[in-house]
Amino acid sequence: MKIFKATIKDLQDINRLNDKYFKEIRDFKEIIEGSHDYFYVGVENGKIIGFSGFHYYAWNNSASVIDIFVHPDFRKNGHGTKLIKKIIKEAKAIKARVIMAEAPSLSNALIAYLKNGFRVCGFNDRYYNNTGKEIAMFLSKDLN
Repeated sequence: MKIFKATIKDLQDINRLNDKYFKEIRDFKEIIEGSHDYFYVGVENGKIIGFSGFHYYAWNNSASVIDIFVHPDFRKNGHGTKLIKKIIKEAKAIKARVIMAEAPSLSNALIAYLKNGFRVCGFNDRYYNNTGKEIAMFLSKDLN
C-alpha cells in the first residue's frame, strides 16, 4: 500500500468507502480542504483501500486523529499500522508535541494504536450511543 495526501479527486471514493463500511458522519471535503487538517489515502493497485489523518490545534500544539479506516478485505495486513505511522511522521514534521486518538474498546483500531506506541490516557463509558458494552478509549502519543 502506498500513502498519498488526499485530494478532492479522492473524495468520491472516500465517501463511498465511508458510506458502505465506516459510516462516520464527516464532511471529508471540508477535511481535505482544511488548512489545519492533514488527510491521507492508502492506495493498492490503483484503488483507495484506506484513509486516515489528523487535525492540528495550534493553541496547544497538538494533533488529533481523524479516523483510521482500512477496507475489510485488506485488514490484518499491516495497512492500519502504515497509516498510523504516516500520521505520526507528518505530525512530527509540523512539530506537534502530542497526537491524540479515540477508539472503541472492542475495536482493532485500539490494538493498532497500542502497537504503535500510543498509551491509554482516559475513557468514557457514555461516549457512544449504545447499550454500554463498548466504551471510548482515549489515547495519546508524545512526539517530542
